Amino acid sequence: MFSRIRNRLTMLYAVIMAMFLLAFISACYTGVIWVLYREEQQDLRSLTVEEAREQAAIFKQREAFLTPKLKEDDNIYNTGTKIFYYVFDAFGQQTATDEPAREMRTSVLDIIRRWDAQDGEVRLKKFYLPNGERGIVLMCSMKIYDGPRVLGTIFMGEDITSYYQVLKMLLMVMVIIAILFLVIAIFVGHYLAGRAIIPIQQSFLRQREFVADASHELRTPLSVFLISIDAIQSDDDNHLSMFSIQVLDDMKNEIRRMSKIVADLLTLARADAGVTSIMKEKFHFHIVAEQVIRSLQPLAAEKNIKLEMTENGDIPVWADKERMNQLLVILIDNAIKYTPNGGRVDVLIKKITGSSPYIHVIVQDTGIGISEADQNLIFERFYRVDKARSREEGGTGLGLSIVKWIVEAHNGTIKIESRPGEGSSFIMILPIFVDRGL
Repeated sequence: MFSRIRNRLTMLYAVIMAMFLLAFISACYTGVIWVLYREEQQDLRSLTVEEAREQAAIFKQREAFLTPKLKEDDNIYNTGTKIFYYVFDAFGQQTATDEPAREMRTSVLDIIRRWDAQDGEVRLKKFYLPNGERGIVLMCSMKIYDGPRVLGTIFMGEDITSYYQVLKMLLMVMVIIAILFLVIAIFVGHYLAGRAIIPIQQSFLRQREFVADASHELRTPLSVFLISIDAIQSDDDNHLSMFSIQVLDDMKNEIRRMSKIVADLLTLARADAGVTSIMKEKFHFHIVAEQVIRSLQPLAAEKNIKLEMTENGDIPVWADKERMNQLLVILIDNAIKYTPNGGRVDVLIKKITGSSPYIHVIVQDTGIGISEADQNLIFERFYRVDKARSREEGGTGLGLSIVKWIVEAHNGTIKIESRPGEGSSFIMILPIFVDRGL
């Protein structure tokens, strides 16, 4: 049990750490990209405005026949940087350029042909290069004016492919580092979870030992009390009043109830300690079920409840006969207790064949039913849906805990289907360990 708790705590630590690292990486990566993008946007917009002014002066010089054309060698951007631009006159003719790398010129010109952004708006464009790699550029356009007259248009861009490659490498490094930290965190979390559980484990062991010792020690005095009351009642020389007789009867009922609680506590305490072994033997399951039903028929008849069993033939099994008997007694007894007079309790048993054959056991009633909220807690120790009614019926809140332990000890499963006012169905799946001699 504590091993499962430790593993769950470790997984919880790991999930929390993974979520934290994921959030940290996402925030850092997104923040870096946003800061760089904003900064490059502003720089590119400023360069476009500056270049537009210079190109306006060049257009005027050409019109005045002062200088022919600006030589690319004189251009401040023709220095091997990743900044490029294209200048077109009012008729769409290219008049100046500082081109990007050769492999992306076709893609850039295609972007320019389909450009629909407003003046000064910077856009991020992605495309594939001839070699299959990804190209990424920031581009901005701006009209070139001479007063109100439009002289042309400038398209300026910046090749930021290398930036994104660096960011991609940075992301990969961060992910690898995060995985390493996560692995370390899992080992550390497993260690810390083990350390944190030690006091709880010690407390639980002391509590379990106390329950087992107390339950064992209480059995003897309770048996003495019961025998003493029987002796008093059987003594013919005693002249007891009706009140005294009633008190002794009530005492016997309470002692029997306490004895049952002590026996159930001792069973669960031994099960927790692993000292209660499952003694498997060969027997026919339906025969045990028939015996249990016969023994509980008088209890059902008192409330005019119809108790029947439906089974599909002999079902040989290899299991603990005594525990299977105890399981059926608890479930059928509970069904009778919580079914109103004139109701019905059915026990359905069938064998499911296959590669792993199993028994399908259903105990269903037409009783008061169990709400969905209570269904999640019904197998907890001392949990009772209706505490007042349970006490009237003699319930202790330990029976279903014992049933769950028996089922799980046989590698089976149990579940409940119920609706308030419509009855309940306890459904068990128990593997059949068929012996060669059966």
